[in-house]
Formats: sequence, structure tokens, C-alpha cells
Amino acid sequence: MFDLTGKVALVTGVGSPAGIGFASAKLLAKAGAKIFITSTTDRIFEREKHLKSLFGKDKVCSLAADLTEEDQVLNLSKTIIKKFNKIDILVNNAGMVQIGNDQPSKKFIEHSLESWNYGIDINLKSTFLVTRNILPHLKKQKSGRIINISSVTGPIVGISGSTVYGSAKAAMLGLTRSLAIEEGKNGITVNCVGPGWIKT
Repeated sequence: MFDLTGKVALVTGVGSPAGIGFASAKLLAKAGAKIFITSTTDRIFEREKHLKSLFGKDKVCSLAADLTEEDQVLNLSKTIIKKFNKIDILVNNAGMVQIGNDQPSKKFIEHSLESWNYGIDINLKSTFLVTRNILPHLKKQKSGRIINISSVTGPIVGISGSTVYGSAKAAMLGLTRSLAIEEGKNGITVNCVGPGWIKT
């Protein structure tokens, strides 16, 4: 595996013990990075405890935060810098569903403005807010990696009942492409991963 010793990674959406976020955090830590993880609920502290048992207390930190709220995202970025003095890798994984908040699939015609905005917020607005708050730190050090977890749904395929999710994930791909062009000159790469169905 590649060596990430001395690097600091933020992974969002790490509430589930069986999800992509937790798996990503474990792999980055295994490669040597210090890890900061976040989720919307206090379950994040269970994930932190598990990671610390595997990789050591000094390598892992966490914070519960609603990434659709700008003040909480600002506090998150300040907390990371205070704890680890820098950040090198951002994995925008938060989205699809929030732990403890059941949002069933809906046909487009069934969406209210509230349910539409909720889907856009947790999948796209969260990525915008976190990236906007972390990006200045990457630009300052002239290096960094941003990985956005999108989906095959939206950018590649459509699924009945997933109009808001597909719209947000397709938009995330567009965001990734434009941001990669804007920040490449600053030593920052921006990439998008489009998973299919994950058994979580």
C-alpha cells in the first residue's frame, strides 16, 4: 500500500460501522495517515474508539457535526487544524442517508420543496460547505487531495424514486471536474468515485 505517514485525512459520513466512510478511514489509517472523522450523530464516537484501538489514540479524532450547517462546518475545520495543525486529504463521503433519519425513496412528483432541499443538502450542500472550508488550507500548503464519493446513480444511470439523489450526485461530478481544473495549478487534485450498490 502507498505510504501516507505524516498526512492528515478528514473523512465525512463515518456513522455506520459497515459504510464506505468507515472503510475509507480504516484504509487511510492503515496507510499511515492521521484520521479525523465526522458524522451527524454521537455514533461517531463509537467509530473513533474502534479506530483508536486499531491504530493508536494519537492518530484518530472525531467530531459530531451537521455538515449542512455552515457554522458547524467552520467549527469542524478549525477543530481539525487545532488538533493536527494541517490537512492533506479530504474524503467527502457524507450523503445518501443520515444515520437515524429514515428518508424513503420518492417519485419526483411526490417531492415537496422540503424533501427536495433535504436531499440536495445532505448530498451536495455538505460537499460544498466542507470543501469550501478545507480548500484554503490545501491552497496555503500548495498540495492536497480531494475525493468526492458520488454514485453511478445520476452520473451514469437513473433509478425510479431517486430523482433528488441522482441530481445531487450528478452535480457532484460536475463540481469535481470544474474544481479539478481550478485547483490543479495549486498542487491539488480533485477526483470523484462513483460506487454502485454497497451492502451496508
